Amino acid sequence: MTQITHANAMQLTDRLSRLLRDEIAAIGQGNLARVESLYPRKTELLAEIEKVFADPEHLLAGDGAQAQRLRARLEALNELIHSDLTLLQRMTEATGAVAREIERIRERHSLEGLYDRDGTTGKDPVAGITRLDQSI
Repeated sequence: MTQITHANAMQLTDRLSRLLRDEIAAIGQGNLARVESLYPRKTELLAEIEKVFADPEHLLAGDGAQAQRLRARLEALNELIHSDLTLLQRMTEATGAVAREIERIRERHSLEGLYDRDGTTGKDPVAGITRLDQSI
């Protein structure tokens, strides 16, 4: 594998940072279709980052300006990743809560969930038995 340059590493971190900002904005807007469309590219970039930074010694060593800039960008990227993760976790929890509420409502309005005003299960049928006068 060829050694990656500081410039290439910074471009890679910038691309992932941009994508994460887009995803965070889409989550904030409730645009789940956009979040879903960004996922494949995010997965690719994360795999590339992992490969490039598997041995980051030559990129981050020393106190040179390039190494300091790259460390700063990696710190900013780390913050973005944590923000994105937090939002995705909250979105997952909210989606689960909505699904549970929908299930609760379905059960309540199904034949198993006929309730009286006080919240107890109703014992009487909703409609009484209809008797037809067949004497005519």
